Amino acid sequence: MDDCGFHDGNFHNLLESRCLDVRHDNAREFQMHSSLIRRLSQDGEMEPSCIFLVFGQGHQGCVNAIAWNSNGSLLISGSDDTRMNIWSYVGRKLLLSIDTGHSANIFCTKFIPETSDELVVSGAGDAEVRLFNLSRSGGRGPDDTGIVPSALYQCHTRRVKKLAVEIGNPNVVWSASEDGTLRQHDFRECASCPAAGSSQECRNILLDLRSGAKRSLADPPKQVLGLKSCDISTTRPHLLLVGGSDAFARLYDRRMLPPPTSCQKRTSPPPCVNYFCPMHLSERIETFNFSFQGRSSLHLTHVTFSPSGDEVLISYSGEHVYLMNVNDGMLPQFWDRLLQFVDLVKFKIAEITS
Repeated sequence: MDDCGFHDGNFHNLLESRCLDVRHDNAREFQMHSSLIRRLSQDGEMEPSCIFLVFGQGHQGCVNAIAWNSNGSLLISGSDDTRMNIWSYVGRKLLLSIDTGHSANIFCTKFIPETSDELVVSGAGDAEVRLFNLSRSGGRGPDDTGIVPSALYQCHTRRVKKLAVEIGNPNVVWSASEDGTLRQHDFRECASCPAAGSSQECRNILLDLRSGAKRSLADPPKQVLGLKSCDISTTRPHLLLVGGSDAFARLYDRRMLPPPTSCQKRTSPPPCVNYFCPMHLSERIETFNFSFQGRSSLHLTHVTFSPSGDEVLISYSGEHVYLMNVNDGMLPQFWDRLLQFVDLVKFKIAEITS
C-alpha cells in the first residue's frame, strides 16, 4: 500500500470503478487524503455473483443496518424487509433469518454484550424496539423464524434510528428516535412498556431534546432535535454522543444527567460536556440551517466514537465526514465567553458610531 498511486483530492473515479451496479447520480465529488487511502486494506474479494447470492438472497429490501458481535465472528443486518439476519463472517453464510414483526423498515440492530451472542435487538420505523433471544430459535436452520420478542418497547412516537449498548453491560440498551428523546431500556425492570399516547407513564427518557435543536450555538434551543444517531464510548462508558437534525454533535456525561423521566412533560435540555461541529460549517450555520420553511438542510446522520475513545466521527447529510478529537470540540464555556465578547464589541461599535 506504500506505493499507492492515489493522490490527495477527488477519488470519485476510484469509487465508480468499484461499483457493481450504478443506479444513482455519482456527480458529487468525494474528497479524501492519501494518508487515509494508504491505511485502507482489503480483507477479501467476492465475485459479483457471490455477493448477490449471499446478500441479495438474504434480504428482500435495502439493508439499513449492520453490526458486529464482540469478537467479529458474526454480523447482524437489518433491512426494509423487516427481517434481521445473522451471518457467519468466516463461513460467509447466513445462519439465521428472523421475522421481527416490525411493521416498518428496520434502521438499527445490535448484539447485546456479555450474552454469548444470544440476545439481539432491533429498532425500526414503527417506533418500536424489540429484543430477541436467539437460543429460542431451536437451531433448525436459517429459515427458523419462529422467535417471539423477549421484550417489546413501544414508547417512542417516531422512528427509532439508532441503538447503543455498553461494553460489559448485558442489561440495558439505549434508543435514539426522531421524536427527540433518547431512552434507556433496562431489561431487568420490564419486558415491555406502555405504547406512546397511553395514560400510563413510561419513565425511561434519559435525554429529552424535544426542545433541543439550535440554529447556532448562540441561539437558545427551541425546536425538536430529531435524533439520528447515538454512541457510548467503549473506553469511557459514561460518555454519550448524540447527533440529529441540527449541525451540532453533543457529548454528555451520563453521571451528570438526571434520572430517567417520563414523557408527560417536556424538560429543558440538560447541559452537555461538549459540542462538535467543523469550524467552517459553524460559521455558515445561519445560511445552511432552516433554509426552507423552517426545515434544517444541514444535519447529522451518524456519530460514533473511535475504538480508543479519543476521537469522534461525525457525518453530515449532503456534506462530508469529519474526524475530531474528543477534547477539541466547541466547549460551551468557551463559546459563552466568546459570545459575550462579541456582544461587547457590537455594543462598543454602536457607541462609537452613534
